[in-house]
Amino acid sequence: MKPTSRLRYADKIDRVIAHLEQAEDADLDQLASVAALSPHHFHRIYRLMTGENVAETVQRVRLGRSVPELQDESVTITAAAGASGFSTSQSFARAFRSVTGGTASELRAGQTGLLDRLLKPASSGEPVPMPVEIVSLEPFRLLAIRNVGAYEELNKSYEALFGAVFAELPIETLRGIWGVWHEDPRFTPADQLHFDCAIDVGDHVSPGAPVEVMEMAGGAYARQRHIGDYASLHDTIDALYARILVESEHAFADRSMIVNYVDDPETRPAAELRSDVYVPLEG
Repeated sequence: MKPTSRLRYADKIDRVIAHLEQAEDADLDQLASVAALSPHHFHRIYRLMTGENVAETVQRVRLGRSVPELQDESVTITAAAGASGFSTSQSFARAFRSVTGGTASELRAGQTGLLDRLLKPASSGEPVPMPVEIVSLEPFRLLAIRNVGAYEELNKSYEALFGAVFAELPIETLRGIWGVWHEDPRFTPADQLHFDCAIDVGDHVSPGAPVEVMEMAGGAYARQRHIGDYASLHDTIDALYARILVESEHAFADRSMIVNYVDDPETRPAAELRSDVYVPLEG
């Protein structure tokens, strides 16, 4: 990572970790504000920079509060569990093993490697330097239906979108299929997920509710092509964010990531599906 890029983001993430150590406030919008980062991109940047997600940091911070008691043999492990906020020694033991791979008794017996894993992430999150493609898009319009809930329901929302729009327009007006991602479904509860199922039909107007018009901003985007099924898109998205952190002097713009689904999944094998990921940038 370029030194200027790493320092810029490391300082932001350090502020978040200091906040979590004091407040354990895992609200992503609040943490994004602490970091002065767009909430659209905060979670992915945080995980790439630290090697863990916010919930894992909170768990590690809670367990870290038991260290003074664990190093004092006059204090029971049950008391140490209580000091770190766990209601039972069993829940403390499960969390401790999940984070460190060992037990509190082993730490007390002098296994310092467990302490290291408790006090810092298992991975530094250092991304591998790779080039990033910066492209410029003109402003464009999409027709969309917002899906609130699990991504497993997206097909129904896309079917509703196609049914509503192409009941009035010929299918030949379809220019592209898009998705607007607002959260990371790996770390967000399903009932809090928002995803805009969208299509490009040029300047044609919306047929009305539940279809809405979305005016998409033009400008600079980082783009990465993904080839494969949609379930593996996260690997490409993570790689693109890492490449931006490594190679680009651009800052992330305060807008959601968008994906252009190039191929029709009904006519092309899943392993050959092409999707173009676009992350909006400032400047």
